[in-house]
Amino acid sequence: MSTALIGVSSGFTDYGDYLGVAFARPLERLGASVVTLPYLERPESLLPHLDGLLLAGGRDIEPARFGSGDHSTSTPHSPMRDQFELELAPAAISAGIPLLGICRGMQIINVALGGTLELDHSLLPPPANIHPGGDWDRWREVVRATLGGWSKPEHPCHEVTIAPGSKLADALGGQAIVNSYHHQSIASLGRDLVATAQAPDGVIEAIELPSADSLCLAVQWEEQEQSGTPLFALLVRAAQEHATSGPHAVAERHGAGVA
Repeated sequence: MSTALIGVSSGFTDYGDYLGVAFARPLERLGASVVTLPYLERPESLLPHLDGLLLAGGRDIEPARFGSGDHSTSTPHSPMRDQFELELAPAAISAGIPLLGICRGMQIINVALGGTLELDHSLLPPPANIHPGGDWDRWREVVRATLGGWSKPEHPCHEVTIAPGSKLADALGGQAIVNSYHHQSIASLGRDLVATAQAPDGVIEAIELPSADSLCLAVQWEEQEQSGTPLFALLVRAAQEHATSGPHAVAERHGAGVA
């Protein structure tokens, strides 16, 4: 059986080696082969070679891409990564590539499908205006502890309620406790997306695309920091299914490579 190859788009700009290990190594331990993706001019050229795609966290998306302007809390932007991922995500969905979005990755999927974002939790009505997130000092401690191999600080966290019948509910059940580092959130949902988890303050914490041919799930929390990373296991299973029925498997049965 073919080993599933999962592409990870995590950026190269921040947090030293963290982005190179935090997503890839858990997927590797689950049996997948993993490659970190560069910002190609033709993102769709990657898809015949991939069995799964993970869009990871990182810098805020340029607000102009969803019709807004900067806020005082905006992080630096990565315009080349934005362009690459905003083209890659819908292409992957159209190609039936299993897709998991993490934090920024959830926002990329939403914006790519025409949705918008709240620029900062402080702009939301109470109690969402104090939704935990944006604690960059603590996040840097998490990064240092990950790379140094010592105990991590306690994550800011909250409960989420999960929609029955969703893929997220299949993986986590009806409720879960999740970490919370994001300072932005979904304002309006993109085309055909549904919210499948919410915080008690109403902030959308997960989305799915039920019309997708394969897994299309995204969450606002940092899944790589969750105990057991169950959503990584979900992605690997979906990617393995794709590896047995996608272009790799067809090419192998016919004794040819993937173009």
